[in-house]
Amino acid sequence: MTGPPPCISIQGLAAGAIGLVAKLTLRIDFDGERAIGPGKVRLLELIDELRSIAAAGRAMEMSYRRAWLLVDNLNHCFRQPVVAAQHGGRAGGGAALTAFGRSLVDQYRAIEADADRISRDRLRALQDELRSAEASLPVRSVKRR
Repeated sequence: MTGPPPCISIQGLAAGAIGLVAKLTLRIDFDGERAIGPGKVRLLELIDELRSIAAAGRAMEMSYRRAWLLVDNLNHCFRQPVVAAQHGGRAGGGAALTAFGRSLVDQYRAIEADADRISRDRLRALQDELRSAEASLPVRSVKRR
């Protein structure tokens, strides 16, 4: 895998909204306890690239425990495992996506691309209606004594 595609974003910026980009973030909730979104998918892509849960976690600035818990959660969500891990030792450990894990990432990225294509014009329309960043800051009231 080559990593994630560019963020789903709209480049048509309204006057005065320079630097702002509307983004659509996709999260798939299967039920209250099971979901997959950009963070888990990116972790899987890094595991595939780096062949290590620990290294993938470090690349995302998370602890090994957090990365391992996310992988364990994914492995228990589906009928088939997503990541196959080997325990450490003299030969060293390692991890790799299973065929199903690669399919999961590919399916997620395809859904994400479909959502981008379908929503592009609507996101652009919303983007064009934004105030400038300075105008959107809340005004703080000053207490008088």
